[in-house]
Amino acid sequence: MQVADFYRYMKPGLTGHLVGIGGVSMSALAEVLRAMGLNIRGSDDMESQTVLTLREKGIRVIKGLSAANVEGADFIVRTAAVKDSNPEILAARERGIPVFERTQAWGAIMARYKNSVCVSGTHGKTTTTSMVTHIFMAAEKDPTVMIGGYLPLIESSYRTGEGDTIILESCEYCNSFLSFLPTVAVILNVDEDHLDFFKDLDDIKRSFRKFAELVPDSGCVIANYDDKNTMSTLEGIGKRVIPYGLSEGADFCADNLNIGKTLSFDVLHKGAFLLHLDLKISGKHNIYNALAAVAAGTELNIAPEFIKSGLESF
Repeated sequence: MQVADFYRYMKPGLTGHLVGIGGVSMSALAEVLRAMGLNIRGSDDMESQTVLTLREKGIRVIKGLSAANVEGADFIVRTAAVKDSNPEILAARERGIPVFERTQAWGAIMARYKNSVCVSGTHGKTTTTSMVTHIFMAAEKDPTVMIGGYLPLIESSYRTGEGDTIILESCEYCNSFLSFLPTVAVILNVDEDHLDFFKDLDDIKRSFRKFAELVPDSGCVIANYDDKNTMSTLEGIGKRVIPYGLSEGADFCADNLNIGKTLSFDVLHKGAFLLHLDLKISGKHNIYNALAAVAAGTELNIAPEFIKSGLESF
């Protein structure tokens, strides 16, 4: 099954069964699909607060995994952790029920949005995705969001909005983000990680390049200019690359830095003053994360005052 195959199942009234529905991304997926008019239910072998929340919202969650659970489903969605030997996957295939990966479902959903901001990188994804969310919420853009961690602003790790933008934390593990359809692809850094799946650093760089190649001609890749692996990954890619960093040559850079228990700096865009930030967080790495978020907001026409207020509330 491919991302395109999922489109024909995104129809009000069809029933989807999510195996491992209690996961962060899967629970968010359940709510998004239900908001689209589908009948969504799922199963999980663990009780959790997420499962309880889904039930409170009217989504049926069955505890435990059983072949009987897939009865009546038009399609199945599973997480990467759910193996082919899972009784529900086996039963679905025996009955001819299509089985989709979680990332394929998210990829199909992205096609419904004008803007898809996909935040990738070996480090800093959750923080930067949260920063971008703060910016779009400050601008009252009502985004749909999926983050790999809890964000107090939205009192969850996800939200479903009515706006034209979806913001997703995008992980390279198992090439998951290659099912996505980014219009704005953020690459924070590229480093050795997940070597249980990738062969080596070159293999990881190939994955990130394929991710960047998914961006349409009307979109862009926001890239860390100071990260050698990121820039070498994108060399000659033929996409519009927007570099950010602390080095000369970056489109978005920080000036007049004050680094301590908090962060204070000016953001310059192509050498001209854009805005000043007083952040409640610390660490040089968060200057880079904030610059990436500023670049994403600016690219999607968020006014500087909302970028500033969004980030300063983070």
